[in-house]
Amino acid sequence: MAKAISLSWGLPMEICRDLRLEEFSSADPRIPRITFSHDDRVGWRTPGQLATDKEPYSRRRVVFLTRDLRDTTVSYYFQRTLRPDNPYTGPLGQFIGENEGSLRTCVAFWNIWHARQDVPRSFLLTSYERLATDTSGELARILAFCGLPRVEPEALREAVEYASFSSMRAMELSDALDSERLRPGRPGDPESFKTRRGIIGGFRDYLTTAQIGEVDDLIRTTLVPDWRAMAFAADDPVAAVR
Repeated sequence: MAKAISLSWGLPMEICRDLRLEEFSSADPRIPRITFSHDDRVGWRTPGQLATDKEPYSRRRVVFLTRDLRDTTVSYYFQRTLRPDNPYTGPLGQFIGENEGSLRTCVAFWNIWHARQDVPRSFLLTSYERLATDTSGELARILAFCGLPRVEPEALREAVEYASFSSMRAMELSDALDSERLRPGRPGDPESFKTRRGIIGGFRDYLTTAQIGEVDDLIRTTLVPDWRAMAFAADDPVAAVR
């Protein structure tokens, strides 16, 4: 998004240092103020500690980004164990069953937003898998939803290339963005990179058959049915984004 805005409005990327998209609006008031948030610090809460009141978003447009919850669980495990200031020390199998900041909290967070999606001024649901399947098309849809004028195809193409996994990995390795958030947690350990793998369905390389069954059962029994396809998006990425 940052690169597309930069190219379309002729503004340097340095303006949005550390992924602060709202700085573009400060530089040019004609650009809508766009902020990125994890909302409610999900990673540090139990399901019961999550806020159910989304009234602060009542005058905003909200883009809600999902990902296959099994991939999310594995990715967040490495975030908690190998990234700075995330001191989880247990094994992955134990992490699955945790009640704080793990799968149960993610499912509860999704359920809350499903129930409150009519609170914001507008609500757009998208997914990691949809962005991977049609990156330019989905990026254009998100930018339009955020109130930005039509971005030219060439700018979209360049933005997609700039933010590709290989490009982001190269920037992380060279510290090109000069951001603590975009540096390896442990230099030399590929599992500690922010750009760790970037694939759909990678959870199968880390979870046993029994663990996958445990995760699947938890999702099926606790997640609202309307959003289950997105929770299992790695099984059929195309079907999950229809």
